[in-house]
Amino acid sequence: QWVRFIQVVLHRRGVLAAEDCVPFVTRAFLVHKYAAEIRSLKVLYINDASYHRPTEMMIQGRTGTGKVGENGNVGRGPGTWLFWDQALEDLMGVPPQNIKMVQLLEKPWLFNRPGREANYAPSSPNVKSLDPADERAYFRALKLTQDAYDALKRDPPVVGAGQAGRAPLPGCPASGKSCADELAEISHALNHKYSQALDKWCTENIDSADIIVGQGGEVVMLNMAWQCNQMIGTRLVDAVRANKPVYAGLSASTMVCAKSMEMSGEIQPGWIEAFAADAKHLCRKHFSDKDLNGDGISANVLGALPLLEAPIAMRPHYTEAWAQQVLEKNLLAEKEFEKETGIEIPDDLVHNSKEGCEVACQLLSLVSKAAKDQDCPIFVPIRNGKCIEVTTHYQA
Repeated sequence: QWVRFIQVVLHRRGVLAAEDCVPFVTRAFLVHKYAAEIRSLKVLYINDASYHRPTEMMIQGRTGTGKVGENGNVGRGPGTWLFWDQALEDLMGVPPQNIKMVQLLEKPWLFNRPGREANYAPSSPNVKSLDPADERAYFRALKLTQDAYDALKRDPPVVGAGQAGRAPLPGCPASGKSCADELAEISHALNHKYSQALDKWCTENIDSADIIVGQGGEVVMLNMAWQCNQMIGTRLVDAVRANKPVYAGLSASTMVCAKSMEMSGEIQPGWIEAFAADAKHLCRKHFSDKDLNGDGISANVLGALPLLEAPIAMRPHYTEAWAQQVLEKNLLAEKEFEKETGIEIPDDLVHNSKEGCEVACQLLSLVSKAAKDQDCPIFVPIRNGKCIEVTTHYQA
């Protein structure tokens, strides 16, 4: 997978030799041969899926003295996780200084922020026109989402935290809105008010990036971050679809690119009500009436970074425990497809779609090719260690 990833990145830059496009070259060979090119790569690393988690947890998950993947470890040591910056450094040779770790919820295009270990790098946009009252109001709203998250993580969880009209429960705004809607409204207002700062940041960090990566973590919280920053999401989608940067998502950061992010064990009672912003905040440039009509997919679980137009949903970290749920969803998609197109899908293709991403992607391809208005998505189960490559064919 790393061989293919490196090949895609180098091909996008126009430097990959034809003889190095074959599948049997090694990662070490590519890293050595193209070391100078790789050292010039610029990476934007979006880490909002970790924003609400305890800082100590994130630091512990990154702490190790080895290389990513050594001795059977996922990250740099026993019990560590894969973090994009460490993997890009250890497995590709991308210099750490070329990787910018950001969290959209900190608004690095607008606010001077100190940084937080394992979360985001310091930012200093020095926006002269920034009204301090705007900054205070924004971080008050953001804190409500943290309060609600912490309450819903308790044992037992405080169901109702962060929800509309449930004050004085933790994270519930005095306005009567949910904490997600409270944050989305002020976030969008600030992004519009300070649009010049946002545009400058996007030009420097999205349009000029070679690679944009998204970390795994809390999919509901990450989706909320994208719901609250649709102007950033639109710039990213436009750049990727124009074949500028390569986007690579890990777990949650892949789910939010699809039509639905609902099949997750992280969605417990009260989470959607607290952390899913109203669909009115989604940018209509990349969300159609069909996306928002609630048929097949509820608008509150739409992936808020709509890189993929195909009717795909994903279940990462797939195990057999999810098989029946995946099959039930794909049977619904089959029923809709056959009714609207008159085309019969082989029963074994649908039945076997629960076995893994290879078969499910075959089903997805069949449906995507023939259906123009498919509401029910195809759920693609992705086991740990598997990945899906999507090629964008740019149309002006």
